[in-house]
Amino acid sequence: MLVIAVQTGSLDGPARSGGWAGRRHDDDRPDASSGATSAELFDAVFHALHDGEQVALGFDCPLTVAVAPDQGAVATEADADALVNLADPAATPPGITELGHLLGELGTWRPWTTVSTSLSRWKANTSILVWEAVPAEGSGPVTASAAADSFFRQLQTAAEPETEVAAAGTVVNLAAATARR
Repeated sequence: MLVIAVQTGSLDGPARSGGWAGRRHDDDRPDASSGATSAELFDAVFHALHDGEQVALGFDCPLTVAVAPDQGAVATEADADALVNLADPAATPPGITELGHLLGELGTWRPWTTVSTSLSRWKANTSILVWEAVPAEGSGPVTASAAADSFFRQLQTAAEPETEVAAAGTVVNLAAATARR
């Protein structure tokens, strides 16, 4: 298993990310894998998948967006294309752009690769898990390597978060909307 956290705050053009760091389940070295470009990120993910490993990709941006109350009815009955259209205005943060680029490249070279934001599906058989590497509210910035380490520490006891649909209202999964494009 390869866990990567991507820092997207300093995106500098389509070929650069803010940097990323990751490590494999059997490697305790900090920053065992790291890079600064989209090409390096693609290579790390591609080679891990090629070697039969699962990959967990954390992005330092929210992966869901609330849908306006007047759009909620549309979202609950909409097909995938309509949901993508609802997400379009919000789907431009650097992390979502970087995710779209990476998934587009992987789709070209590995069209059978599956991607999920569901921990239980990923644990069962999915190739790539996309997760939010967002620090807790009120905490300071977190490095990519610290986020990857945190993922490993929490993975043993992690469970799917309880859905709070009633409180949160309707949301669009930006990772899924990006993958759909």
